[in-house]
Amino acid sequence: MAPHAKRGSKKGKPLLDTLPELLVHALAADQDFILCHETDEDTGRQKIHVMTGQFITPCMLRKLIGQAESQKDEGSTLTSRSWKPAAKSRSMQ
Repeated sequence: MAPHAKRGSKKGKPLLDTLPELLVHALAADQDFILCHETDEDTGRQKIHVMTGQFITPCMLRKLIGQAESQKDEGSTLTSRSWKPAAKSRSMQ
């Protein structure tokens, strides 16, 4: 089994500086990029969760898109674009 990835240090880069790097890495590796905000109901403490990997199935994606579209009047947004991954250079092959 592969070793678990270590989480970033709390004293490292601010999250806003790390997010673009994580997104670029996920796109290059053909992975999902999930960003979620959570507020603990008991304490009110807020957390951000950032996940990369293979999580979303095509069926799950259609359901999430439908949910976002049905909640537009409540402030949900959905943005979709065509995506063409950058061509790998010959030196990398």
